[in-house]
Amino acid sequence: MRKILPFNQGWQFRKDGETSWQTVDLPHTWNALDGQDGGDNYYQGIGWYQKTFTAPDAAQVFIRFGAASKMASVFCNGQFVGEHCGGFSAFTMDLTPYLHSGENELTVKVDNHADLPVYPAQADFTFFGGLYRQVELLIFADKEHFNVTEYGADSLLLTPDVETGTVQASVLCDGGDRLTLTVKDPDGTVVAQEETPVTGQKTTLCLTVSDVQLWDGTQNPCLYTATATLYKDGTPIDVLTDSFGFRRYAVTADKGFFLNGRSYPLHGVCRHQDRENMGWGITQKEHLEDMAMIREIGANTIRLAHYQHDPFFYALCDREGMVIWAEIPFISLYIPDPAADKNLLSQMRELILQNYNHPSICFWGVANEIGIGGESEAMFHIVHRLHELCKQLDPSRLTGIANVGMTPTSSQLFRLTDVTAYNEYKGWYEGTVEDHGAFCDERHGQIPDIPMAISEYGAEAVLRWHSPAPKVKDYTEEYQAIVHEKAYHALQERPYIWATWLWNMFDFAVDVRNEGGVQGRNNKGLVTFDRKQKKQAFYFYKACWSKEPFVYICGERYLKHTAAPMTVKVYSNAAQVTLLLNGRKLDTVQGGPVFLFPNVVLDRPVNELMAVTDTDCRHSLIWECVAAEPEEYTLKETKCYSENVAQWFSHLIPPTDVQIREGYLSIDDPLEEVYRYPEGYQIIQELAVKPLQLDHADLADRMIQGGALSFSSIWNHINKYLPDEAYTLINARLSRIKKTQ
Repeated sequence: MRKILPFNQGWQFRKDGETSWQTVDLPHTWNALDGQDGGDNYYQGIGWYQKTFTAPDAAQVFIRFGAASKMASVFCNGQFVGEHCGGFSAFTMDLTPYLHSGENELTVKVDNHADLPVYPAQADFTFFGGLYRQVELLIFADKEHFNVTEYGADSLLLTPDVETGTVQASVLCDGGDRLTLTVKDPDGTVVAQEETPVTGQKTTLCLTVSDVQLWDGTQNPCLYTATATLYKDGTPIDVLTDSFGFRRYAVTADKGFFLNGRSYPLHGVCRHQDRENMGWGITQKEHLEDMAMIREIGANTIRLAHYQHDPFFYALCDREGMVIWAEIPFISLYIPDPAADKNLLSQMRELILQNYNHPSICFWGVANEIGIGGESEAMFHIVHRLHELCKQLDPSRLTGIANVGMTPTSSQLFRLTDVTAYNEYKGWYEGTVEDHGAFCDERHGQIPDIPMAISEYGAEAVLRWHSPAPKVKDYTEEYQAIVHEKAYHALQERPYIWATWLWNMFDFAVDVRNEGGVQGRNNKGLVTFDRKQKKQAFYFYKACWSKEPFVYICGERYLKHTAAPMTVKVYSNAAQVTLLLNGRKLDTVQGGPVFLFPNVVLDRPVNELMAVTDTDCRHSLIWECVAAEPEEYTLKETKCYSENVAQWFSHLIPPTDVQIREGYLSIDDPLEEVYRYPEGYQIIQELAVKPLQLDHADLADRMIQGGALSFSSIWNHINKYLPDEAYTLINARLSRIKKTQ
């Protein structure tokens, strides 16, 4: 039988170029602090990990890494063991040929350079480097066992079928002669068992379960357990156990999401995995805390953005009945590079095969906002290949894509997956808080046959900013709450929207950001980065979704007010709320989830407000009456924005003031075509290659190589190193060169 040993303690770590080592325990990231402090200058490079250990007395020894961002090379006793590209999936390597008796040295080179052909390439979050998930040794007494390397993790795949009550099991066997599969129901009772000879590496068998209990979302997430046992000459030599669930679901373009035959509107949150001062190096404790808060607001779905999350969290979603959209980090822009295409397909394959058994996962997300930097046939082709790969590996689930709000419905991006979704930020990046419904109606009217969801919406809030008259760009808790109130009601009224995921459940690190008086952070979370404080909008959703009785007076950090008449806002899921001021009843309001009490006047220097529901829930605040609205609550914004907030990706959008002359060179021609003309070669050298060579010789070398890529297609990769006018200037110069046959 296998033994699994944790392998996380006592590692030595140093950054490339450093001479001294520090002792660290895993999980670990070298960007826990510099990846969240702003300045867009966090270390993206190579980190080295080393550990000495005594080789176990075993037939085979494997090492499994939970994740290494973004690329890892593994060495044992100075010999190269293998390489893994992709920062979010598990991978397993065989150490046996490289071990010797006594002490052994394991070295791992981890690289999170920005220019690797490994996704993500550019996005609105910090790309933390390091061995930030658990590592373990798998020790086998026999060389024959279940395969542990082909999928990067264990190879037991379970496909349940509600209609027939069957579960098909597929497992990869490296040896053995007989296989049994045992299924237990949610109560732990054996309900099915089957045995079959091992037939080559891949062996399948099918069992029938009577009186199937359904995995039924948050109401009743029933989980079965399957145990596969591998035998050799009648002796068990390896065992795998995993859970699964029976459920059926469907999505229609006009009536939304259905679970187990009934309408089941999906309303929930998006989640990033990082934590303040920890980066991605979090543990089960942090995962449990996150899930507890998601459950508190009453969400029934999570979009796990924008990459493969920890398997422990997917298992939590199974147990809590969450419907999950799981996706790969194909985000913001497309890298026109065959190596990058290969990486996308590899990350898609690993996401599916490592998480195949989770009943919570209903959607494989193939991409997010990739139209930001422009569209191309090559981009459409790789999206189609990703969709086809999903269908090949897992025909039981649907594929989806999340498009940026500016993507026109005429784009092919809406027709390459089973379902689609929009990221829209009305009232923040564009439009007003009243525009959510009109946006959805317009887009749905243009593609009425394609199921459409809203995969992101929201606004930023920084806890120290408050206003009696909140507005866009003030970064107040009050304005964020208004955006969510308006969006929620507009989206709830449109049953054709099959799911909604607000952005975001928690604040998260974006080292390039500096807005709202906060550096290095996206503040759109309902909960602060450290998870210690819940913003006003958190309680709005709790009032909308949660069945746990509660009441909340808005303004727990907005504690100083003038004596001018004001409207007090209360959130509750009760039918009736009474507001008292200094023990005196002001009014009783019915309805909800938002209860408004107008014309409240503070009549003492220190005042107690208390809200009481008809279910006897109570919440009170102490407010101070002051002579003037305190300046401490107002953000002194120095940047000059337009009416809305500037998008983080504005610099990625190519200029539109270029003219393509028929019969003349342009930025859209392949560089190999441009380089056929000495004048064209000289233009690219002068305006692009030479400036890049100063600090980015690697990019300059790629430019010199030319090839089938056009200047416009690689602009997204080099524009932050060149002046904005380079794009239009190069096109203007090229357009003077007439093409010859």
